[in-house]
Amino acid sequence: MVLGMKRIFIYSFLFLPLSLLAQDLVIIHSNDIHSHLNGLAPESEYTPLENDNDPTRGGLSRIAGYIDEQKKRYGDRLLVLDAGDYLMGTLFQTLEMEVGFQLNLMKKMGYDYIALGNHEFDLGPGQLAGIIRRNSDRGEIPNMLSSNYLPSRLKNDSALLALFDDGTIRPYAVTTRNGYRIGIFALLGKDALESIPGKYGIRLKNNIAVARKMVRYLKNKEQVDFVIALSHSGMDHDGKGGYEGEDIQLGKWVSGIDLIISGHKHRFIDEAVPAGDALVVLPGYNGTRIGKVEVTFRPEGENERAFTPVVIDDRIPANAAIQKLIESKAASIEESLLKPIGISISKTIFETDYLLEMDETNPSPSNLGPFVADAVRFYLHDVLNEPVDVSVVATGVIRHNIDPGNTGKQNINDLFNVMPIGLGEESLPGSPLGKIFITGSELKKVFELILTVYPSMNDYYLFFSGMQIIYDPDRGLFRKISEIRVGNEQTGYKLVDFSSKDTSLYCIAANDYIIGFIGKLKKMSMGIVNISPKDASGALIENNRYLIDADPDKEGIQEAKEWLALYYYVKSFNDRNGNGIPDLPDDYRNNVNKVYVSKKKLQK
Repeated sequence: MVLGMKRIFIYSFLFLPLSLLAQDLVIIHSNDIHSHLNGLAPESEYTPLENDNDPTRGGLSRIAGYIDEQKKRYGDRLLVLDAGDYLMGTLFQTLEMEVGFQLNLMKKMGYDYIALGNHEFDLGPGQLAGIIRRNSDRGEIPNMLSSNYLPSRLKNDSALLALFDDGTIRPYAVTTRNGYRIGIFALLGKDALESIPGKYGIRLKNNIAVARKMVRYLKNKEQVDFVIALSHSGMDHDGKGGYEGEDIQLGKWVSGIDLIISGHKHRFIDEAVPAGDALVVLPGYNGTRIGKVEVTFRPEGENERAFTPVVIDDRIPANAAIQKLIESKAASIEESLLKPIGISISKTIFETDYLLEMDETNPSPSNLGPFVADAVRFYLHDVLNEPVDVSVVATGVIRHNIDPGNTGKQNINDLFNVMPIGLGEESLPGSPLGKIFITGSELKKVFELILTVYPSMNDYYLFFSGMQIIYDPDRGLFRKISEIRVGNEQTGYKLVDFSSKDTSLYCIAANDYIIGFIGKLKKMSMGIVNISPKDASGALIENNRYLIDADPDKEGIQEAKEWLALYYYVKSFNDRNGNGIPDLPDDYRNNVNKVYVSKKKLQK
C-alpha cells in the first residue's frame, strides 16, 4: 500500500529535528482575486516596492513575494491554489479579450492549479475559451480544473469543449508533494451559476454527486493521501455563531474530503470551519487576504490541518519582476483604452476625506449606493441630455468601496473598481446603460417585490435617484408601499398614481442587467408581477432597443457605461480646497439611502 510506504518514509527521518517534520504539506490558496493586480485602495497610495507603511492591501506582486518566501521555506512541500473568479473586477480584465496575460502572470507567481468561477463565464463560454487559449499560446499557465461544468456541443460552447477535450481544462488532478499524493478537483456552485449574466445555457452536474464520485476515484484508484476540493460555492455566517452555505453542505454530505477551499462569497473568515471530514476555509477576496494550510501526516493514517489567514499588505516584500510586468500592462491599458476617451490611468480625478461604502450583507444603510444612483442620473440627464425620471442601481454590480486612504486622492481605477462588471457589444468595458418606460402601477409592483425579497436576495436590493418611497415594512406582499413620488430636491416631487387606469409613463434608467431583471419578474414571481418594458410612445421594447446611445452622430450604438457615469459625475464637483482637484461634497457624508422612508420613521 502507498500509505505503508509513506510510513517507512516518515520513520526513516525520525532523527531529524521536529521543526523540519512539522509540516509535510503546505497549501497557499486564494479566491476571488477579480483581476485586482494592484493593491486597494486608493491605488495612488499603492507602493509595493517600498516599505513605507502604505495603507493599501492586496496586489499580485505582494502575493508573489509571499509565495517566493514560502517556496524558500518549504520547497517541494508547497502547493499554490486558487478557487476561482480570478477574472473580472478591474481595467486589467480588458486586456484578456485581445492579448491575454493574467494566467501567464499567475503561473510566473507560482500558482499550480486554478478552478473556474462564475465570473470567468461573464462574457460567455466562447470568450472564456479564447482567454485561456490566448494565455496558453503565450506561455505556461496554471493547470485549469472544472469537475461539474457540463460542456455541450452547442455552437457557443464548442471552443470551451475543445479545451476539455485536449486536457487544458481537466476534471481533476493528482500531484505529488514531499512524497505524498494529493488529489484536487473543482466545483462551481448553484448560487455561482445563478450569478452568471444570461447564464449562456450553461449547465452543471450535481456538485454533491460529482464530489462523491471524485473522492471515490481519487482515494481508490489514484491512492491519494489528501483530497482537496476547490469549490466556488461559498459559506457564510448563519447568524447563530456558526456557518452555513453550499460548501458547508459539501463537507457534511460528502465524506473523504480533507480540505475545501471555498470561493464566491466575499467574506473574511478567520477560522477553518469543520464540516464532516473536511475543513472549509475562506480567508478573503480581491487578493487582500489569502490562506495558508499546514498539513502534518501521521503514521496511523490521520492528518493534522492548521489554517492561517494571511493579510497581504506593506509588510510583505513584493516581487519586483511581477510588479514591472503589471505596470507594463497598465501602460498598455492607458494607451489603447483610456487615451482615446481622454483619461489618464494615474491622474487624480477627485478626492474625498470620508469613506463611501456599501456592505453587501446589509446594503440598505449605504452612502455609496445613493452616490452611484445619482451619478447615473447626472450622466444621462446633464451630460448625454437623456431625460430620465429615475435611475436604478443594484447592489450586485457595486463591487468596491471608495476609500479615502491617507490622502483621499482617487484615480480612474478607483472609480472603475466600483462598477467593473459587464461588457456590451463594443470594446469599451462595463455594463451599458439603457432606459425603459413603465406605468405607475408597474413601478409600484417592482419595488413592492424588491422590498419583500431583498433580505434574502441582497444582490437585487435597488438604490435609486429621482424617487422617494414611503412604506410600512410590517405589511404584506404588495401592500407595503403607500406612496411613490418622482422628482428631485430642486424642482420638487410629484405623486405617482398607482391606478391601473392611469397610463402615465415613467422613464427608468439602469444597466442591461437590471433591465433584464425587470423583464424576468413575471417568471421570478410565478406570474404575480408582469412588467412590460416600453419606449416613450408606449410600444413594447424588443431586443436591445432600450440601450442609450452616448453619441448619436456616430454609426451604431455608442454605449453609455455605468463607470463613465461615475467619472463625469466626480468631474462636476467643486474644488473646495483650491488645489485644482474636485472634492466629494458633504452631501454623502451622512446620506445612508434616505429615499426609502418607512412609516415607523415618519412617526418618529
